[in-house]
Amino acid sequence: MIIESIELHNFMCYSGENRFDFTEGMNVIIGDNNHGKSKLYDAFYWAMFDQCFDTGQKKWMPTRHFGKDIISDKAIHEAENGLVRAVVRVTFKKDEDHIYVIERRLTAVKRDGIATADKESEETVVYKEFGSKQGKEITNPSDVEDLKRNILPDNIRPYMWFQGEQVESIIDFSQSSSLTQAINVLSNITRYDQVRALAESLEKSALDEYQRKARAQSKDKGRSDELEVKRNTLTERLELLEKEELNKKDNLGAADEATQRLMGQFEDASRMRDLDAKQRQAERSLDEISEDEKRERIDLHKKMFSRNWVLKGTGHLLHEYNAKYSTYERTRLERVAEVQARLKAENQMIQEIQTRLPINVPEPMYVEQMLEQEHCLICDREAKKDSDAWNSIKSLLDRSKANVKELEEESLSKHDFSNDFKRLMQNGLGLERDINNVDGDIKSTFQSMKRLEKRRKAYAEELIRITEDMNSMKAGTSLDPIQAKNIVNELSSKQDLAKRFRDELVRTERTIEQLKEQIKGIDKELSGLVSGELPAYLEEKKRVLEEFAIVAKSTRDRVFQRLVKQLEDEANRHYREMMQGNQGVRGIIRLVESTKGNYTPRLTDENGNPLGQLNTGNIILIKLATIMAIISARQGSRDTDLYTLITDAPMSVFGEDYTIGFCKTVSRVYRQSIIMSKEFYKNETLRRELLDSTDIKRGKIYVITPSIADADRTNRNALTTQIKALN
Repeated sequence: MIIESIELHNFMCYSGENRFDFTEGMNVIIGDNNHGKSKLYDAFYWAMFDQCFDTGQKKWMPTRHFGKDIISDKAIHEAENGLVRAVVRVTFKKDEDHIYVIERRLTAVKRDGIATADKESEETVVYKEFGSKQGKEITNPSDVEDLKRNILPDNIRPYMWFQGEQVESIIDFSQSSSLTQAINVLSNITRYDQVRALAESLEKSALDEYQRKARAQSKDKGRSDELEVKRNTLTERLELLEKEELNKKDNLGAADEATQRLMGQFEDASRMRDLDAKQRQAERSLDEISEDEKRERIDLHKKMFSRNWVLKGTGHLLHEYNAKYSTYERTRLERVAEVQARLKAENQMIQEIQTRLPINVPEPMYVEQMLEQEHCLICDREAKKDSDAWNSIKSLLDRSKANVKELEEESLSKHDFSNDFKRLMQNGLGLERDINNVDGDIKSTFQSMKRLEKRRKAYAEELIRITEDMNSMKAGTSLDPIQAKNIVNELSSKQDLAKRFRDELVRTERTIEQLKEQIKGIDKELSGLVSGELPAYLEEKKRVLEEFAIVAKSTRDRVFQRLVKQLEDEANRHYREMMQGNQGVRGIIRLVESTKGNYTPRLTDENGNPLGQLNTGNIILIKLATIMAIISARQGSRDTDLYTLITDAPMSVFGEDYTIGFCKTVSRVYRQSIIMSKEFYKNETLRRELLDSTDIKRGKIYVITPSIADADRTNRNALTTQIKALN
């Protein structure tokens, strides 16, 4: 069955009615982090299996664990008191005429602003004929489970529905059970395991029967009993040593795999350390340039006075003042000249009077009498008050007090601001250069601030890029800077540990071989003590069952190796396809059996020479290629046609060079796939290639965005997800 559509009503961040339609081919939902991709993946899983992924606990949890968190906050916030529901409806198309609809609902009751959700969700499964509005509900639980297994069998599910972060655990090469489970999907390898276990059991039973008969026919009962006790002791010790050998193989295998893992992480760790150093340097540079910019902004205000920016545009006032000052000085000098001329005339007149009449002649008393009588006693003429004659007489009285007037006694100096005006002019002349340079100084300062701002933004952008790279590496490698620094030391420690385990294993294996030789010697001696001949059928039974156990084990190992090789070949085919966009050396995947029977992926050239250590991106690509190989290598099945691949962020840990190759491979391997991806969100070139490439069998392409930016979310009471179809 393929998925025709999914409808979400008030499910998590999908407030209101939302619908995605799908077709055959690769359907892609594009969105950045926190845009709702994982919630859409949750919706599929919840509808089918009544579970959502808990990001905190990193595992799937039932509905009761989440409660009202499954229901949109916006729907709860806007609902009146009463019922509010989250509904997810998935429509599966069996063929052109038959469809199945699986719907899951969770109801909450809102009272006094508080919503309380039901403990359990409700499920409805309906069968419809294509085009019919009415359908038949499937109510028998076993029929519903059969339908779900038909849609997605349990053994196929891990390889068809998974999140990017689950890839590591789906194919864990450090666990023998992981690859065995994959082989089980390819074949009925468990039957060979059952035959092998049966053969070993029959072999032991036949050996016990043979030994009992041999003891019964011994000609030296005491010696036989003594040898049997010794044999049992050696056998018990051998069993313990074989268990110890297995344990040491496990320890050595774990140490070897840890070494390989650390060596694979070494490249990532080195890059993480480099990024950490660059981040610290960028932070220091950003702090320094931010401090310089802060000081420059503070100085900007100070320069209004320290650099006389406040006088910007006052140059014309200086010229106007100088002109007025020049006029003032000219007027003042003219006035001084006038006063000097008048004083000179007055002094000459005084000198003339003093020449005609000596001082105090006539005596002042007679002069005062003439002024009172308004009559000159000398010439006997009338001299009316304030007349010229009267004033002349009065001048005779004043001349005794008069001296030659000096210029500095003149009242001209009473309102003289010449020195103040001159200082102002001199100050203006001193500021003239600063005033003329204000515009250039302001321009230079703002250019400097722009350069500082540009450098600050460059450092900030660099810091963001470095931080994004580090976060991407953290998400993909689970490494932080502290762990990265410890990788080298840990690698050295694991290598030393592996060497110690290897030495111990060699000693144990040598002891086991010695014990086996001793047991063989005891068996030979016991055979020599047998009186007469043992029954032929016992000899034959023992021999046949020993050979049967050997054949069963070798057959199982041979079949398993063949399946591993088949898986390896298929994985390499997909790996090559995904690597087409990368210019580096691609290499060949080799699944190499480790000491404890697990398989470790190695990249080699065509001659089997290692191409260097695997980084996390290589390992994820290999595992994704292996997951696809598990499906495509199934002989005699049409799983790629029958089942839909649904995966969330499978490409998050490898570079963009691999993204299009991954898409091309997926569209060829699976009849239908639904991929949630952020790689196409910001990279317009990559998105254009996705939409235009003729090598990709496209289904529907959507872009999802939140109605509220993540940075602006103080709550999710207004949050919904916007869906835009690109084709």
